Amino acid sequence: MRFFKIRKTYITFLIAFVLSALFFTNCKEKGELSLSILLPEAEYIAGSQFLTVKASGDWTLTIESASTPSIDWVWLTSYSSNDRSISLRGSGNSSNIALNWDENNSQDARNCIITLSCAGERLQNNFSQKGSDKVDGIVTELKSDKLTNWLELPATKENDSLYFITHNANIGGKTCRNYSFYWDPKALVAHWVAYPLNRGLISTGSRTDLWGLNPKIPREYQPVLFRSYSGYFQRGHQLPSADRYSYEANIQTFYGTNITPQRGALNENIWATLEGTVRDWSKQLDTLYVVTGCVVEGSTEFAYDNEGKKVTVPVGYYKALLGYKQNASVGGSTKGFVGIGFYFDHKGYSNDYTTMMKQSMTISALEKKVGVDFFVNLPAKIGKDMATKVETSIDPFWK
Repeated sequence: MRFFKIRKTYITFLIAFVLSALFFTNCKEKGELSLSILLPEAEYIAGSQFLTVKASGDWTLTIESASTPSIDWVWLTSYSSNDRSISLRGSGNSSNIALNWDENNSQDARNCIITLSCAGERLQNNFSQKGSDKVDGIVTELKSDKLTNWLELPATKENDSLYFITHNANIGGKTCRNYSFYWDPKALVAHWVAYPLNRGLISTGSRTDLWGLNPKIPREYQPVLFRSYSGYFQRGHQLPSADRYSYEANIQTFYGTNITPQRGALNENIWATLEGTVRDWSKQLDTLYVVTGCVVEGSTEFAYDNEGKKVTVPVGYYKALLGYKQNASVGGSTKGFVGIGFYFDHKGYSNDYTTMMKQSMTISALEKKVGVDFFVNLPAKIGKDMATKVETSIDPFWK
């Protein structure tokens, strides 16, 4: 017991010593005068931090230009005033002074000098902000977002050729996940787009038709589609515009990364019928988890975007659907979950409900056909055996 007390005292002393060392790493001192900045270099995004001043009398804290010609991006505020200022006065010790900075939209880093003056003495500390990784609002580096355990997500592969990207949006006054996709920068299409669907997520509004660039994908790795593809291909949505009528969410459906070159014979007819049927089904469920995808393997055909980049034309399209209804009014033996899949070759079909349903199959059968493992997070939710039952059968709900 005595050994334990000695050891505990030693550890406490060691922690205190380390914390003190960290605190004073960015602290300048001169006699009784000191100025500490815990974060001497900030990321390009906007932010703030508290400064600590120690002085025995009246002092002045000033931001001065360093290598950058302007310091309008950084300012000081205090407990008594939130006005933007490059100079503050005080007396004695203070730790309620905030250093604030705007987002840096330039790729160039910027910096300033913070000077503390007191009784003829001066201390200076440097503060810098990194340059942005965006050009005109578009990132310059292609990288995956962190993978989550949302029910709509298929399995992803551990390689450097496909990238998992997700988007949030304001829907009904709340920040919600809008959709995720698996990006292929070589084919310039998403292998799949996954999203939840219900009345609330569909929301209200109208089609924006604001075709634009995806800010999370470098321009060189995405199609530019302010106009349609060259030739006879249409701009076919994977997440339909009509599935997201809230303004911000709808704009994101018009990113080129949500679009594939699609033949009108499919896009305007039976594919549109399927999209409308999926929305109708979602309104009868608490949530419908949807994966819309395309198959590029085996394709030898290309379309061209507005900048002449080659975009692979898919050989087929599919939807994998996982429906959930609480209280087991559907899927009574599978805890309210039901599943179904659809696959269409990239061609025209007779546009009727019967033909559409002939293209349906179990989730398991669709997985074998397109080589994608759907709804990988479902077993953790309801158990492996029950998840297998959902994926190997078609509930009467769908018919």
